Amino acid sequence: MRRVLVLLPLLALANCKKDESPGAAKVTVDYSGFLPGCVQVNARDEGSGKELSTTVAGKGERTGGSLTVAVIAPSGWGSTIQVEARAFEQTCEAASPVVTRSTSVTLTPGTSVPVALSLQATDGDGDGYVSVLTGGTDCNDANPNIRPGATELCNDVDDNCNGQSDTVELRLGQSCTEGQGCEGVRACGGNGEVLCNMPLAAYAYPDADEDGHGDRNAAPVAFCAGIPQGYVVSPADDCNDNNASIRPGATELCNGVDDNCNDQIDETFSDLGTACTADAQCAGVYVCDASGIATTCQATTTPNDWFLDGDGDTFGDGTAVSSCVSPGEGYVNTSGDCNDGNPFTYPGAPELCDGLDNNCDGNVEGPEVCPSGGASWAARTVGASDQEWRSIFTEVPGDVTVSGNQGGTAILKPSSSTFETNATNCGDSNRGWNAVWADMANLGRLYLGSSGGSLTFLDRSQNACTQTHDMTRWIRGLVGFRREGTLEIHGVTENSGSANQGLTFTWTGETGPNELKFGTTTVGPLFDLHGRSRSLLFAVGGFDGGSSRPRIYRFNTNTSQWQSENVETTTSGLGRLRGVWVVNDKLAFAVGDHTGGKNTVLQWNGSTWSRMSSFPNTQNETLTSVIAFGSKSVYVTAHNGRIYRYDGTGWQIVFENTSLRFNDIAGTSPADLWVAGNAGQILHWPQ
Repeated sequence: MRRVLVLLPLLALANCKKDESPGAAKVTVDYSGFLPGCVQVNARDEGSGKELSTTVAGKGERTGGSLTVAVIAPSGWGSTIQVEARAFEQTCEAASPVVTRSTSVTLTPGTSVPVALSLQATDGDGDGYVSVLTGGTDCNDANPNIRPGATELCNDVDDNCNGQSDTVELRLGQSCTEGQGCEGVRACGGNGEVLCNMPLAAYAYPDADEDGHGDRNAAPVAFCAGIPQGYVVSPADDCNDNNASIRPGATELCNGVDDNCNDQIDETFSDLGTACTADAQCAGVYVCDASGIATTCQATTTPNDWFLDGDGDTFGDGTAVSSCVSPGEGYVNTSGDCNDGNPFTYPGAPELCDGLDNNCDGNVEGPEVCPSGGASWAARTVGASDQEWRSIFTEVPGDVTVSGNQGGTAILKPSSSTFETNATNCGDSNRGWNAVWADMANLGRLYLGSSGGSLTFLDRSQNACTQTHDMTRWIRGLVGFRREGTLEIHGVTENSGSANQGLTFTWTGETGPNELKFGTTTVGPLFDLHGRSRSLLFAVGGFDGGSSRPRIYRFNTNTSQWQSENVETTTSGLGRLRGVWVVNDKLAFAVGDHTGGKNTVLQWNGSTWSRMSSFPNTQNETLTSVIAFGSKSVYVTAHNGRIYRYDGTGWQIVFENTSLRFNDIAGTSPADLWVAGNAGQILHWPQ
C-alpha cells in the first residue's frame, strides 16, 4: 500500500493564542482496502463536550492511503479529548460513514501528541463503493458495473443496489403499446433492455438503402399488419444503411471505408501505409489508387530538378531531370551554366582575362580585368636565341618551370617577374631536357628527363641538379603521384636501347627507375603521358609510318602494366600522338601528327576515344601538346607556331607566328597559359 502524507488545515478556534492551548495532537489516519471519497476528522473535549471538525478528500490509491491532521485544542478545553475519524464512500454528506475509529488522547501543553487511527474496508472491484460486508453500499463488490447509481438492466440482477427487483423497478409484465399500435407486455430484451413484447407483432429493422440488410445500429420496429418496404426482418447487420454498396459480403475496396461491415477498413490491402519508392526516386507510401481495387505509391517528398554538370563547377546546363535523389555523379541542383565545358564559366563566376563571358551575363570581360594595354600573348626571350624550350610545367599561378636543349632549365617564382636560368650541375650543353615535372608538395623540387636518358632532380634552394640515373633512352614525359605517402614518378621514352620502341618506367627520384611491361606487346615510341592519379593515367605515341600509327595506353593499377586502348583499330587515318591531357575521369584529349589530309585530335568520354572532326585540316599541322579545363575549353599548340582554342562551338587560331615552333603548353586557368617554344621563346597569356 502506498502512503501519502497530507497536511490539512489546523483544527483550532479563531483568535486562540498558542500559549493558551492545553496542547495539540498530530492525527495520522491510515486507510486500507479502499480509497474514501471523503474523510472527516472530529475532536471533542470530554469535559465540556465541545467539538471541532474538518473534512478532506482521500489521497492515495484505491487500495489505501494516508493523511495527517493537526489538532490544536482551543483555550478552555481540558487535557483529555476524544479524536474520531470517519471514512465515507463518496462525500461526507452521506447518511453514515463506511467505517469509524476513535481514541482518547491526553494532551500535554507545548507538545504535539501523535495519534494513529486505522480505517479498514473493502472495495474489491475498485468502483469507489465499499462492500456492504465492510460497512459500505456495494451489494456486489466483485463487479464494478454493480454499484449504487448504476443503470438498472433487465437481467434479474440488482445493478444499482437499491434492493428492488427488476420486476418492480422496471415494471415488467405491465401492458405496453409500440410500433403500429400493437399491444404487449413489458419484458426483458436480449441485451438487458426493456422492450414491449408483442407476440402477434412482427419486428423488422430499417433497410433504407434496400440492400437486403437491416441497419445494425437501429432498434427493431414492431409491425402488426405486414412489413412495409424499407424494412427487413433480418439480418440486421448493415454498418451503413445509406449506401447499398456497403453491406456484409460486399467486395472490400481500397477507399478508407469498411465496405463489407466486418469492422475492418481496407484489410485486404496489406501494403497500405508502408514505405515505397515513388516516381522520380522519391520516398513515398502506398495509398489507394483511383480505381479503388489496388494501391499505388504516392510520393511524400517533392522532386528537385537536376542538371548535368559536365565541367564540375557546380552549375549545370541542358534538360532537367526531375528526381528526389541525384541521378548520378555529375548532376547538380543549379542550372544556368552558359558554357558547361569550361569550369571557369558559370553564373556569378569572376571574369577572367580569357576573351570569354565567364559570369554568364552576356558580356566578355571588361578592360579592367585584363592587364594594362589589353590581353595578348606576350613573348619572353629566356636564354640564348638557339635555346629550344621543350617542356613546361605550372600548378600555381606565377610559378613556372621550363626545360630544354643545351642542359637548359628556367624557373619563374611567384615573387619574381624574371626567369632564373642555367642551374649548376645540370648537365652539359648537349643534354636536352625533354621532360620536366615539379613536386609542389616538396618545395617545388624539379624532376628532369633528357634525350640522353638522364634522370635528374633539382632542389630550388640549392639551385643545383643531382643526376640519379642514366637510362640511355630518350625520355619524353614525366608525371608524379604519391602512393601511400611515397612519391612515384611515371615516365615514357621514345626508344628502347637501339630499337625504335617505347618504354615506360617508374622512379622514386632517389633510386633507379623500374621498367614497366606491356605484356608481350611491342610498342612504338612514346612521346607524352598525363593523368590525375595512378588509376587515371594515359601514355601516347605511335609509329612513324604505316597504317596504324597512333597508340594510347592506360596504366592498370591491379597489374602495374599498361594496356592498349586500341585507337589504331577503332579510329582510322590518324597520325602518331605527341600530347595527352586528362581533365577528369570522363574527359581527356590527345593530339598528334597530320596525316592523309587530316589533323589528329582525339577526345575520351570515360570509356572510348574518338576523333574530333571539327578541328580544321587546312593547315596540315603537327600538333605538339594539349591542355584542357573542360570539354569546351581546350588549347592545342602546333609545331608551326600556332595556338588553337576550342570553346565548344569551334576551333580558332588564337596566336600565329610561323617563324616559331611550339613544343608544350601548361596553365592554371584560361587566363594563365604558358607555351614553350624555340628561339628561347616562352609565351604567356595574358601579358
